[in-house]
Amino acid sequence: MIAMTYSIDDITELIRHDLVLSATNNEQAESNLRVLLRHVERMLTARPAMSAVQWMICDGCGASVSSELIDADGAGHTDDGSFRCSSCR
Repeated sequence: MIAMTYSIDDITELIRHDLVLSATNNEQAESNLRVLLRHVERMLTARPAMSAVQWMICDGCGASVSSELIDADGAGHTDDGSFRCSSCR
C-alpha cells in the first residue's frame, strides 16, 4: 500500500472540484460546503482546548517571545518584574 500525502492546495482543489463544480446548482454546492464545514468543526472541537498564547516583550532588546517558548519555571522573568529573552539573560 502506498501512502499518499496531499498538500492543502491539493485538498482545496479536490473540494472545489468535487463539492462545488460538480454540484448541479449553487444551492447544492453551498449545502456540500456546509456539511464539510460541520465535519471540520467537529475535528477542531474534538481536541482539547489550547491555552491562549501570550507574547512577552524583552526589556533588554525588545524582542517578542511567545509564551509557548518560555519554560514553566518562569525562565526570563526577573526579580524586579521585567522579562529578558534568552539572548539578553
